[in-house]
Amino acid sequence: MRGGSRKGAGRKKRPEHLRRIPVTIRLPKWMVSQIKMKGEIGYLIELELATKKGFLDVPDDYVVGS
Repeated sequence: MRGGSRKGAGRKKRPEHLRRIPVTIRLPKWMVSQIKMKGEIGYLIELELATKKGFLDVPDDYVVGS
């Protein structure tokens, strides 16, 4: 018996407004080193931006770090 694609298998696609887009930013070395000590840079920046009150209008179906 061999594997293969099955109906309904695999990761479900995210809604268009929740898809991720790579963004390049330039940060000073001291800032990058401190962020790296606390965890993954992308996740931490996303977390801070999404949880800062009044900075962004976060959609109701958005889950931080998903």
